[in-house]
Amino acid sequence: MIYLDEVKGDIVDSVWDDIPPVNPMGDERADYATQKPEALLERIIKASSNEGDLVADFFCGSGTTGAVAERLNRRWIMCDLGRFAIHTSRKRLIELQRKLHEDGKSYRAFDVYNLGRYERQWWQKERFDKLTANGMSPDEEHRKVVLEFFKAEVLQNAPSPLIHGKKAGAFCHVDGIDSIFDRNEAREVAKAVAQAGAKECYVLAWEFEMDLRLTTAALEKELGVKLMLIQIPREIMEKNRKNPPPFLEMAVLEAQPVYKGEGNDKTVDIKITKFMPSLAEVPIKEIEALKERAIKSGTDFIDFWAVDFDWQPGKPFNHHWQDYRMRKDRSLKTVSDACFKYPKPGTYTACVKVVDTFGCDTSITVEVKV
Repeated sequence: MIYLDEVKGDIVDSVWDDIPPVNPMGDERADYATQKPEALLERIIKASSNEGDLVADFFCGSGTTGAVAERLNRRWIMCDLGRFAIHTSRKRLIELQRKLHEDGKSYRAFDVYNLGRYERQWWQKERFDKLTANGMSPDEEHRKVVLEFFKAEVLQNAPSPLIHGKKAGAFCHVDGIDSIFDRNEAREVAKAVAQAGAKECYVLAWEFEMDLRLTTAALEKELGVKLMLIQIPREIMEKNRKNPPPFLEMAVLEAQPVYKGEGNDKTVDIKITKFMPSLAEVPIKEIEALKERAIKSGTDFIDFWAVDFDWQPGKPFNHHWQDYRMRKDRSLKTVSDACFKYPKPGTYTACVKVVDTFGCDTSITVEVKV
């Protein structure tokens, strides 16, 4: 039995009204509607865990749980279905890491993973998993729905199994509902289109492999076939939707290395030379106005970008350098200032990752010779 006069400190009541909400002008404010005060999460984490323990938040929102757990030397896992939530949390953790680094304190590296395409999988199960009355397979029915929304003709006797439709003189290829269109598929589709005697093909896919535009540019030179990469809009999954939503090309990102110095003093940075957001996540009413602005100054839509100067396929992305816009400072560098030095002469691959103001990721690789 413990008596009240034996307890150190104040007894915490079941109603916590001593923690004020997030200050609208405070540094911790992330402009996220459901953001909680760090003091609240600090109390919860300290009361329920020890240093080194694992803290999980499966609806992380603005990332308060992860930020406080990192500061209190806890390991953490955060999840969210919203792209904006993931992007806000990523920026917040990077900013915290910068501060911890400046203060000489340790911090952990982290990575962002997409662990499922749940929305499409549910849609597939509900609509396509069973053979339809007309005898079409789920894949065929999926392609038919996509092509109808795209206002393209469904080809019954196509010259290749990789060609599924036709629109305005160009062929159409529809990728699988639960796959990523990659460079190997791009080559096979381009070859099929070339053999059919055509010059253009719309590639309709839910997701595209990183760096794919470099591949399609090379294929156009090699085979004379232009692949137009179009992201399938999620709006086609809406129940009872009749009118087609906009089908927009994937984002364009171009960058080049910037060299300084000679010999052992040679350093490398990366310059973004072109960026055009896809606008796939933009409300339909705003697309035309934003499209005009994106053409004039696409880099205005970059909210965060980072460089891994020694990127390795299949390995986690290392944030050797990054810059991002903050609530109080909307400026952004378009040339990194890392002055990165490679250990020895050779050819390396740098990876550039951009997150736009809509929370969409775009990445490319850049060849670096030192």
